[in-house]
Amino acid sequence: MAGNKDQFPYQLNIWDGAKKDIEKLDGSQLVFVKKGLKRIKQFGLNCGSPLHGKLMGYRKLKNRKMGLRIVFGQSERGDKIEIIDIVAVGKRSEDAVYQTATMRVKNNT
Repeated sequence: MAGNKDQFPYQLNIWDGAKKDIEKLDGSQLVFVKKGLKRIKQFGLNCGSPLHGKLMGYRKLKNRKMGLRIVFGQSERGDKIEIIDIVAVGKRSEDAVYQTATMRVKNNT
């Protein structure tokens, strides 16, 4: 059923910077991101791979062919609703997406 909020166990909180990242993508990249966000809503922190270093506690979902990454982590809210924060979306080239995510996490705490 379209519009059924109970369809997925997780809700997404897409940070403003990540929204701007998504707006810059082309059509094929948007297809990957939409599928990736749907997967995150369904599986939460059980999808993707863990990140290390300054992004420990966050995860990445990647598309190797496009070089795109979605960086996400569980929100610090203490309520019963499981919320996943989408921190950054972008290309891995020269670790740009990870540098952006690190800056956003640092500025958000």
